[in-house]
Amino acid sequence: MNWKIWGQCDAFLYCRIDMFALSFRVRDTRGSHLSTAADLSRVNDNHAAGFRHRCFEYSRQQGAALITTLLIVALITITVTAMTTRQQLSMQRAGNRQVQTQMINLVGAGEKFAMAVLRRDRVEGERNNSDSTEDFWAQSLPPVPVDGATVEGCVIDLHGKFNLNNLVDIEGNTSPAEFEQLKLLLAALAIDTLKAEPILDWIDPNIDATGAEGAEDDFYTGQTPAYRAANGPMVSPTELLLVKGFRVIDEGGLDDYDTLLPHITTLPTGTAVNINTASSAVLASLADYMSEVSDDLKVVDDGYWQNFPDCPEGGGLLDTLLNNEGDDTAPDDGSVTDEAGEDEQNSFVYENIEQFKQDAKGDTEEKTIENANIAVTSEHFLSRVTVTRDESSVTQYTILFRDNTGALQTLRRSRGGL
Repeated sequence: MNWKIWGQCDAFLYCRIDMFALSFRVRDTRGSHLSTAADLSRVNDNHAAGFRHRCFEYSRQQGAALITTLLIVALITITVTAMTTRQQLSMQRAGNRQVQTQMINLVGAGEKFAMAVLRRDRVEGERNNSDSTEDFWAQSLPPVPVDGATVEGCVIDLHGKFNLNNLVDIEGNTSPAEFEQLKLLLAALAIDTLKAEPILDWIDPNIDATGAEGAEDDFYTGQTPAYRAANGPMVSPTELLLVKGFRVIDEGGLDDYDTLLPHITTLPTGTAVNINTASSAVLASLADYMSEVSDDLKVVDDGYWQNFPDCPEGGGLLDTLLNNEGDDTAPDDGSVTDEAGEDEQNSFVYENIEQFKQDAKGDTEEKTIENANIAVTSEHFLSRVTVTRDESSVTQYTILFRDNTGALQTLRRSRGGL
């Protein structure tokens, strides 16, 4: 019988049996010795079988223990890796929340600054409390570093635009004069005047289409996806993208929207056009003959509205602040000077509407804007504040209402767009 068993069965038993060896030794728990080959006959078969079983069983247990150890190490590795990853994500989220909170706080601070500037303008009452782009509030704030971020912004007069909500009065009736003014505005911008009809239908409370190009629910519910006309005041100028003729899917719709956007607003019904901040196109909409003289009557250059809703170019609010606070050469009367040293307070603006009406008179009695809804002051302003940090940026638009005392009220806020 040619066989060999090597094994270590337990702490008390060590064996080596070799049939070809001249001698071997088996030490059991009793300490007895079998020292010669002849003594093997004294080991009964049951004892040998049990001995071999224990040795093989221990070998199998040793393999299972190794596998178990490897599994435990793998589980520990996976757990530690998951915990580390989770901790890193938590730290990143905490950092992002901190940055976001800082940016939101800075946006709020920028809005408060805009309100303070507008309040100061009303309290000081320059130019008979008229509002124009020559005022302190109309100068843009360039990027200013604050705690690792930059803050920039501006204040824009919303009364320099045509208010689409004026198409319907507070009682829900269509205003023929305002509807005609909208068509004149579209004509001045080379936009099809028939597109005024679906705009009116979107705002008026009835469900009857206006003219051949009007659109009510029967038109919009047939679109994909289907929706209904608002039949109420617009909340934002971007709502125009839902109106027939200005949608992305309409031919030339997006181009007409981009062209019209700088000249329209959506304020409460009844607001007047500020002639000091109106573009030539808005002035041309005041009467059918005004297109001939609007370029000569405009106070603000059309480039002022070119980038709307972005801030106008050429802002110098920070320079003005520094000059007024620390420049000994500033005028004693408190007026604002530009970089060239010219007194901006001497720049021409209309301080009353009668002066403008006189200048706007045509060569006949019919050419007059006596009944036009115009003003030289403004109550509604748009505050635009942008905060940038690293690769993150947030822009907030806020519509502010200012009364005659200079008190301000926030009407609406939006982030990312109008």
